Amino acid sequence: MELVGYTNRLSVHPGETAKFMVSSQRPSYQADVVRLINGNTDRNGPGFKEEEIPTSVSGRYRGRPQRIRLGSYVEVPDSLPLRCPDGFTLQTWLYPTMPQKGVQGILTKWGEGQGGYGMFIEDGGLALWVSDGMGTVRKLRSGKPLRAGEWYFAAASYDPKSGQARLHQEPLACYPMEDTSAVVEIKLRVRNLGGSVPLLMAGQWAIADGQRVVSGCYNGKIDSARVYGRALNPDQIEALRRGASSRRAADGLVAAWDFSIDQSSDIIVDISPNRLHGRAVNMPARAMTGHKWTGEHVDFKAAPDQYGAIHFHDDDLEDCRWDVDFEFTVPKNMPSGVYAARLKASGGAEDYVPFYVVPEAGQAQSRIAYLLSTNTYLAYGNEQTLNSLRVQEFSGLKPGSYPKHPNDKYIVANGLRSLYDHHNDGSGVCYFSRLQPIVNMRPKINMPFLLGGKGGPHSLNADLMLVDWMEQKGFAHDVLTDEDLHFDGLPLLAPYKVVLTGCHPEYWTGPMLDAMDAYLAQGGRLMYLGGNGFYWVTSINENRPHVIEVRRPRGTAPWLSQPGEHYHSTTGELAGHWRSRGRAPQKLGGIGFTAQGFDRNRPYKRMPDSFDPRAAFIFEGVPEDELIGDFPSLMLEHGAAGHEIDRLDYSLGTPPHALLLATATGYTDAYQHVVEELAGADSKQGGTVEPRVRADMVFFETPNGGAVFSAGSISYIGSLSYNGYDNNVSRVTENVLRRFASEEALHG
Repeated sequence: MELVGYTNRLSVHPGETAKFMVSSQRPSYQADVVRLINGNTDRNGPGFKEEEIPTSVSGRYRGRPQRIRLGSYVEVPDSLPLRCPDGFTLQTWLYPTMPQKGVQGILTKWGEGQGGYGMFIEDGGLALWVSDGMGTVRKLRSGKPLRAGEWYFAAASYDPKSGQARLHQEPLACYPMEDTSAVVEIKLRVRNLGGSVPLLMAGQWAIADGQRVVSGCYNGKIDSARVYGRALNPDQIEALRRGASSRRAADGLVAAWDFSIDQSSDIIVDISPNRLHGRAVNMPARAMTGHKWTGEHVDFKAAPDQYGAIHFHDDDLEDCRWDVDFEFTVPKNMPSGVYAARLKASGGAEDYVPFYVVPEAGQAQSRIAYLLSTNTYLAYGNEQTLNSLRVQEFSGLKPGSYPKHPNDKYIVANGLRSLYDHHNDGSGVCYFSRLQPIVNMRPKINMPFLLGGKGGPHSLNADLMLVDWMEQKGFAHDVLTDEDLHFDGLPLLAPYKVVLTGCHPEYWTGPMLDAMDAYLAQGGRLMYLGGNGFYWVTSINENRPHVIEVRRPRGTAPWLSQPGEHYHSTTGELAGHWRSRGRAPQKLGGIGFTAQGFDRNRPYKRMPDSFDPRAAFIFEGVPEDELIGDFPSLMLEHGAAGHEIDRLDYSLGTPPHALLLATATGYTDAYQHVVEELAGADSKQGGTVEPRVRADMVFFETPNGGAVFSAGSISYIGSLSYNGYDNNVSRVTENVLRRFASEEALHG
């Protein structure tokens, strides 16, 4: 992409200001604000729709490229004690995951052209570097490779008076015929150490584009990092290996960082008297098992000393930290809706940077609220799981067909990662930040692996189809976001008669569920128009509202968390499915995730409950024997029920009075029953043989005049516009929305 941008906030209230950061390969570009109505460019649909809004943003801007710098590390400000004029000892525990991936900084006070000192991984093993900054670099290497996925005691010392340097590389688990252990020493004559730069953990300083940047980022865990202001003797180093500890400056201790303290923050606490605290950059994974973990405790809060590790990755990213190009303050009278900064430059370069204008809590502009699944947008943000041959195989993609679209090429070229991806070292990505270009959260962008590589709308692009439908049907509405619901809770929902979801409200936080439960209890009405909703435990920390965290202990998942790492660092809560914490989706929407597939949809067949007088208003104008959604769709080509589907299950919490209105069956074996419901593996979980592979449409009343209507299919929204919006999916949805938005009582 030659033109790409992001904003510092997705949700903006009237009177608030959004900042836009842009990278352009073109000398200039045009920016305008547009309201997005329909993002789907499928020729079988109503077409792309936008409305340009006159604002102060409109105009031409100077273009300049801005780089994305990946990789997490810890930075500790320079100080006299850390310059170690009388020598030093560096000591830590390491769990390398990619030791053969070039030079990687471990503990370094090293600057290109300035020298200093540092412990590195070089040639697959530990190395000590020292220099006076005058161009001569002295090195001591262990000469032994580190094993990936093993804990090592690591120490390096240097005495400038004697020139004696030592390096210790010793595995925690020592096997017979051990060939990775090394204790080496040499004389290195470097009288005056350079290194006035800040100390780094998991990286080293370098110069790029005339700026000081961090390079050589480490992949793996670091635990119990320390710096001493003198060269400890072998006995003292051996005492450290055996677990000796000291916080006394008299012992030469300069700094001792305890990663188990304040795991939810980016502060790295030094427990020595010097209090040389650091800051974690680009959000390495915290609340990770350390070298002391025994397996007795699996919650980091129960045994903090066993969770003294941080897992660093060379592709971590929390904030691109680009310079601001322009700002937009939302006028007080600007209607709620989905908007974007539209960027255009010569040669057809184009990007849309979405943002959502949301009323302040308690200041609704309509009776209808459309809750956009922004947590889901983030979870899938910049997804590139299609690089996996396994994913290509089950998706039907031809090898080499991905990436094809410029947006996908940008994701791959810049090493961006979603919560569906693995890091370079194979570990799962558990954090995602919106402070980056999210180039698949765009209008006109499809999910590539749908329909065997033909692609189909998903995320924001799919949810805009409901905006378009409401526009056509004359339903005035406000838009809300997951982030707003998380922080504002019930007061945000309370003024609305009805709340609609988009096609895939999968990632919900505890406060969001609490707010929706309270809303329904007081008489609110919910239209759940998607599939696989209310599924993954998702965390947002108030000090980092731009980041969501998801860990995956079990279930239908793209990766699984490692043992002992099943609690979120940002909130301390247990990760996984809400179902495993007693909040199955059936308790909220009456249905829950049962299967997924990517080849084709199916229509719904009306069930006997659909003829109950309580449901008469839902099917008004729909012939009794007519299949629901048995016509072309903009999602998986034909049928209203598919992609990811939900089913009713009274044993999991579907209310006993819920009506099963319609069911879609007859799926292929591309649809597989979810693994969290299997006690053992077998070959009978596909759509042709497993009766639980079905999509159910349900309705039930809630206290105080409230109600819930649930569609049970991601693809449902893709059928609304067929035949000029005149079809039975559109009719059912309109019937429900008109009744739910009215003051008219529901039957019973």
